[in-house]
Amino acid sequence: MTATQAIRVDQRRDGRITMPPHGVIVLAVAVLIGAAGAAAAWLRLPPMARDTLWAEDGRDFLQGAIDSGFGEVFVPYGGYLHVIPRIIAGFAAALPVESMAVAMTAGSCLVAGACTAIVWLCARRILLPAHAAVVAALTVLAPLAAREVLGNTANLHTLMMWTLLWLVLVTPRRPVLAVASAIVAALAALTEIQALLLIPVALWRVRDPMRRIVAVGLFAGLAAQLAASLLSPRRQTAFGHVEPLSYAKGLIVNAVLPFALPQQQIGPVLAGRSLIVVLGAVAMIVILLAVLLRSSSWSQRILVAGLLAGALVIYCGSVYANPEDYYDYARHTAQQLRSIWLPRYGVLPSMLIAAAIVVAADGAVRARHRSGRSAARLQTVLARVAIAGLAVSLVLHFVPWDTRRSQGPAWGPQVAAARQHCAQALGRGDVALAQTLGWEVRVPCDRFVARP
Repeated sequence: MTATQAIRVDQRRDGRITMPPHGVIVLAVAVLIGAAGAAAAWLRLPPMARDTLWAEDGRDFLQGAIDSGFGEVFVPYGGYLHVIPRIIAGFAAALPVESMAVAMTAGSCLVAGACTAIVWLCARRILLPAHAAVVAALTVLAPLAAREVLGNTANLHTLMMWTLLWLVLVTPRRPVLAVASAIVAALAALTEIQALLLIPVALWRVRDPMRRIVAVGLFAGLAAQLAASLLSPRRQTAFGHVEPLSYAKGLIVNAVLPFALPQQQIGPVLAGRSLIVVLGAVAMIVILLAVLLRSSSWSQRILVAGLLAGALVIYCGSVYANPEDYYDYARHTAQQLRSIWLPRYGVLPSMLIAAAIVVAADGAVRARHRSGRSAARLQTVLARVAIAGLAVSLVLHFVPWDTRRSQGPAWGPQVAAARQHCAQALGRGDVALAQTLGWEVRVPCDRFVARP
């Protein structure tokens, strides 16, 4: 009997001891991990942020659901589909008005928890148990994630891309798992158009019938995304010019430094010595990966290279598609760097870079078990230090110093005033409730007077 197996006393009269199926144990652990992930996503947000609508959550998704229920689930916004956010908004809009903002946050946290569980289920097929746990934890504990990604539906696509990556890396063992994976892949693709980047991974060993099922789900979602993008193309609303050097600098600033420094200290540390800090961070990562990968297998090296390439492409592509002057870090003065802008574009790249380190460390540990040589022993020590360092960083940065919603405006207090206004108006007309960015959500007065 292994340590991962549980025993139970059979309730039948003969009193025989039996063991539950391994799949049941794995599923139970996955549920616990998902619940912990959802709780972590919720707890990383200040109370004010939980009751504040962020960006498209209110003006577009919740407003559409208030007006049309689930009728806008497949309506494009910004050039592509956001199916999961609109489904969450549909449920939130069916609740009493005072609960809508919190429901949007809670729904987003529940999806984040589900993503955590799925990533763990997939990563455990590739990595050692402790390493798979660290990779899964990145889903909700990436240091910069709480600032703008966690707890809102507008940026759930970031977590869907991360989850989809691990989903297409593994091959389901049974048809039922393949179908479930295909459904998740389709929903993820219907929420994140950047899933196009994962087509080469999905086509790897596509002759396997289980992988083909997953690929069908992914391609179905992407086909709908491409159709939506062609019929409702994205409008370019951002202005600015970003120097080429700023892309490289921004990647390190947003994807690497948050693991080492609290958000509020990144700017002051960069001021006056940004080039030294950035080059130092790059050198440390290159040396660490070079040492860890010496004994790794070719498949692990390829995976590390793919993760690093993905981080580079996703960050640079995001900034290129949304150029703003405050992303032009290479031209910033020391004073500008002190109040540096940290966007959500660094969150997924930070997860990918951290995952590359975990995969490299996993390869070093496995090589040590195979060879037992002194050189491999040194690599194992370094691998364990790297994993421990990542884990400590995730814990230390659990609660962020600030999020984009920390200052409100909170939804709940506005509802009481709106209800009083609508009572005086005898339930006619509608009322505007404020959210972030100066946007608003208009709610019909009959929604207030119907639930006094």
